[in-house]
Amino acid sequence: MATIDKEPETGLASLIRKESCPEAYGWRVVGPTNLSDPLQHVENIRGFKIRDDDVILAAYPKCGTHWVWEITHMLLRQTTDYEKRCKEQVMLESNGGIARCEKEESPRIINSHFVFAHLPQEIIAKKSKIIHVWRNPKDTLVSFYYHYKSVIVDSRFTFSDVLETSMADKFTIHTQFEYLQQMSKFEEDHPDHPIIHLCYEEMKKEPIKVIQELARFLKVPADDEFCRKVADACSFENMKVINQSGQKMFPAEFSVSRGPGHKNPEIYRKGVVGDWKNHFTVSENERYDMIINRAGEKGLKFKFIYQ
Repeated sequence: MATIDKEPETGLASLIRKESCPEAYGWRVVGPTNLSDPLQHVENIRGFKIRDDDVILAAYPKCGTHWVWEITHMLLRQTTDYEKRCKEQVMLESNGGIARCEKEESPRIINSHFVFAHLPQEIIAKKSKIIHVWRNPKDTLVSFYYHYKSVIVDSRFTFSDVLETSMADKFTIHTQFEYLQQMSKFEEDHPDHPIIHLCYEEMKKEPIKVIQELARFLKVPADDEFCRKVADACSFENMKVINQSGQKMFPAEFSVSRGPGHKNPEIYRKGVVGDWKNHFTVSENERYDMIINRAGEKGLKFKFIYQ
């Protein structure tokens, strides 16, 4: 394995958990790196006022949140026009996200990578519709690797570095398996809460079918032709062109919060299922399968699709 940069705030080291990493309600706090009081930031989000028609888009990072956020926007607004802003505009934990969400017109599509313990607690009482997007962990990790290679100027780390750090659970962010397990626990504790689980791989295979299912969940009109148009507009190829064209407005506050040495992320790379085969060695794949199997033994209910 290549040597990981030992400087505390550069390269992969800037993503590795420090001993002082704050926790709230049993979970590590993941958010803007320049927060003076991350624990208060969590409290501010937990106390965020939820409207009756809010839709919550919840997902672990790099599982297709931008994609589903655009689709949901089109379904709720009954249009195939692209949202001019990127999803970070209404991402609760982003720098300035709470203030922007408060000003958002209804129905709001609020997105977050936070665990439920750190999300607005009124979601439970209001029974807010929750859209959960999930993806196989191998492709998620590959996407995670390229995401941070694109945003960190000092990117002298390899996929093997990221994989080893992830398997050792040394990143600031919790693991994907922990995120999925807390999602299942929330659903068990609130069996009547409206939640739809969208599988990234199934969306790639049958986008129109999944969009129809999402429309029914949201209780919005969407005939076959409209769903086809939404699927076409939100194809990976078209979304990548829109993102690269600069049409999406990225919030300035979010860029500043990333601190020196960071750039705006390149959101769309390949978008294919099975790219992990080009990155894992045989040995790495066997070891990672052991971690996945252990998660399954702990009651992980999600069955992953790898190709």
